Amino acid sequence: MMKINPGSHNEVGLTHKNVSTDQAIEFVHHFSHAINNNEMRIHFQPRFNLASGKADIFEALVRWNKPGIGLFYPEVFISDTENNGLIYTLDLWVFEQCCKDLKIFHQKINSSAKIAVNISVLACESLFYAQKIIEISEKHRINLADFEFEITETTHTHDIRKVIAFCKTLIQYGAKFSLDDFGTSQSPLINLCTLPIKTLKIDKSFIQNIGHSKRCESMIRLLTQMAREMNIVIVAEGIETRRQYQFIQDQGCDQGQGFLLCRPVSINKLTPPMLYISS
Repeated sequence: MMKINPGSHNEVGLTHKNVSTDQAIEFVHHFSHAINNNEMRIHFQPRFNLASGKADIFEALVRWNKPGIGLFYPEVFISDTENNGLIYTLDLWVFEQCCKDLKIFHQKINSSAKIAVNISVLACESLFYAQKIIEISEKHRINLADFEFEITETTHTHDIRKVIAFCKTLIQYGAKFSLDDFGTSQSPLINLCTLPIKTLKIDKSFIQNIGHSKRCESMIRLLTQMAREMNIVIVAEGIETRRQYQFIQDQGCDQGQGFLLCRPVSINKLTPPMLYISS
């Protein structure tokens, strides 16, 4: 359960403690209130094609703007939403908001823009959830071909057959899928063979060790080569230095994402010059 620690107004520290029933009820109350009272925010971070230097896909990142405290980042509340059955509500809220924002992208920023949405593997076990996504897209007259769903794995056990059925249902409507945070202990290799994914995102922990760990560099080379042979787009996330950027370019990664290239910002702060990698 999250507990607020001292910190600045822009960066709130939280920790997770053993959760009592009262704490769980309190979290459900506060988080439900947040969704219903416009406390949730979406920031977008471009994903750049490293060959052209242009961003055509934008990852939606959810924030909780708690009044009087500041922004909560997903790593401090996502596990609580999963543990308390709220991840489904959150994921659908994010998707519907992205449907609205996609129209703004197409009208004012980039007419060919696509949005990448994180989705919990728990939600991917439900065909009912897939149907809700279809209904929301039709409600807003949005083509699912303009969306990529990033499957974020958790430590929870899941039924891979249900996840595959979920993916195939939305693929029929044009959606694409990617595997997020690949290379961590939470993302087994077998998923590359079984899930119908088009994109693979190398976890930032590998990228951050470029220049510090020959083993991590070797792993990036291997993952890039493996993805290329499987006809899967490879993305390096968490690029923060020129050295990291040059290394992933040299390895032939297809796309890159990170603070060096562009930080996550709200849609009203995105401008056309931010769609290109600056020299």
